[in-house]
Amino acid sequence: MATFEFGTPVDTQLAKNVLESWAAHPPKPVQPPPRILPEGYTEEKFEQVLDVLRGAIGKDNVIVGDAHRKIYGDPFQFETGEESQGGSSCAVTPQSVEHVQEVVKIANEWKLTLWTFSRGKNLGNTLLCIFIDFRLWWT
Repeated sequence: MATFEFGTPVDTQLAKNVLESWAAHPPKPVQPPPRILPEGYTEEKFEQVLDVLRGAIGKDNVIVGDAHRKIYGDPFQFETGEESQGGSSCAVTPQSVEHVQEVVKIANEWKLTLWTFSRGKNLGNTLLCIFIDFRLWWT
C-alpha cells in the first residue's frame, strides 16, 4: 500500500492544481445583507430599543450594524437576491443572569422576539428577532 506524506512532490502538485482551479473560478460577489428591522418598527423606534438595551447590559454587549452582519449573517443567503431574507435585528451577549433577565424584560415590553443559542451558530431560520448569544459563557 502506498503511503502519503505531507509535503511530498505529489502533495505539492495536488495543492497547486487545486489552487489553480480555484483561481480560475473567482467567487461570486456577495451582496451585503440589508438592515433588518422588527415588523412595525421604524429606524427611530428601533434605536430607542437599542438605547434601552445598551443602558441595561452595556453598549459592548449589544451588537448591531456591520459587526452584527459579519458575525451573525448567513453569507450564502444573500447570493440569491431573494426578496424574503431572514435574519435578526441585533444580537446581545449577556454577561450574567441579571443581563438575561433584563433582555427578556425589555423584549416583553417592546414586543420583540428572542432567539437563543450557546454553541456554534444555531441561527435557525429566524426572522426579525434579537439573538441572545451565550457563547461567551463557555470561554
